[in-house]
Amino acid sequence: MIIYLDYDGVLHADEAYRTKRGVELRGGGKLFEHAGILIDALVPYPDARIVLSTSWVRELGFNRAKSYLPDELSRLVIGATYHSKIERDEEFTNNMRWGMMTRHQQIYSHAVRHKIGHWFAIDDDHADWPDVQFDQLVATKGKLGLNDFFAKQQLNKLLKEQHEAESAKHFMEPK
Repeated sequence: MIIYLDYDGVLHADEAYRTKRGVELRGGGKLFEHAGILIDALVPYPDARIVLSTSWVRELGFNRAKSYLPDELSRLVIGATYHSKIERDEEFTNNMRWGMMTRHQQIYSHAVRHKIGHWFAIDDDHADWPDVQFDQLVATKGKLGLNDFFAKQQLNKLLKEQHEAESAKHFMEPK
């Protein structure tokens, strides 16, 4: 089970900015203040893995962006939708610049490229998310992130559904 994870508007409010002192959250709250919600939700799902779908990777680099996560989440990270070589790879982007792609396009292209069958995303950027895949999204609100009743409810629902789908797949595979 793969979870595409955004930071801003998910693990904390959507007002994070890069400053001379590092990354700061404006408007109150703390960076990654809602990370515990995701950590707790993932306890029953030890096979879950995370792919970063946050602009932090493009701005700070993969390792530095990953280092901001609590250890319980950081150890689950297996990659990112963005890689520095991606913008030079015309075949991958189909002549579309990475920064011009919607978040859904970035995530979906990564899932297709890596042949990921069971996945969902947690993101507050859902304006261009297609209706046919909206059930693969935990759509958070920028100010509340995962600290929202409906987002938590959707997160738990998708974790359970994805786990059951993966279990059924392994059960059906020939030995």
